[in-house]
Amino acid sequence: MNHRVLIDIECLDALPKSGKRRDAVLSFCSNLAYTLYDASDFQIRQPETMRVVEVSIRHGFSITWWIDAPVQRVVVIDIRKYEKES
Repeated sequence: MNHRVLIDIECLDALPKSGKRRDAVLSFCSNLAYTLYDASDFQIRQPETMRVVEVSIRHGFSITWWIDAPVQRVVVIDIRKYEKES
């Protein structure tokens, strides 16, 4: 079943204004509609809401999202640069 993907507009500020990395991250977000249960690298619990959210690391960015199953949508709530710690 396909879900609708919503991205908080402020998330886009973390991405480059154009280019392959921006396109790749947006493509990943779009594809969450079809691969949502396979796309997560790990889960965290938001302290303020206690909601479990998914986190995916792709193309140098961490993408935080959650599944709103009753209305068949995926909500991307945060995108930020990710640098692996050594």
